[in-house]
Parts: sequence; structure tokens; C-alpha cells
Amino acid sequence: MRGRIMCYTEDIGEMCIFLAKNEAFCISASTCPGLKPNSIYFMGRGFGIYDLTTGEVHHYKAPKDTPTVLTAPYWLPPFSI
Repeated sequence: MRGRIMCYTEDIGEMCIFLAKNEAFCISASTCPGLKPNSIYFMGRGFGIYDLTTGEVHHYKAPKDTPTVLTAPYWLPPFSI
């Protein structure tokens, strides 16, 4: 039987979790300048960051005249060139 195992946490250290319609993945915030450690980046019917340290959600607003639902809500995981 396939299932999901979940557990509650308030601290993922310096990691960032990326959630969208594609497979979720984690990366270290120190590997990509500008990422906020201990945060969850989400995309779908909204786009934003959830800060596990403070419990705050920051939603980004799309520029005027852009669709509110992203047509391809997928994060691209980091890769080597």
C-alpha cells in the first residue's frame, strides 16, 4: 500500500521547501542567494512564501493585467549546466 507519511515541524533549519503541481523538493538556502531559510515557497492558486520561524505568509501580487492563476505552476529544481 502506498501512502503519505507526514509529521508536524516548526523548524527545517536552513532548508527551503518548494511546493507546486510538480514534485516537491528541498534545497539549502545557502546554495541560492536570496532564499529565506526555514521557509516554504508555494505556487498554484497563489504564489508566496510561508516563514516557519515567524508563522507569517507573504503573498506576492501579480502585476496589473496578468492572470491571477498561473498557467504552469511548476518550480524548476536547481541543476548543473
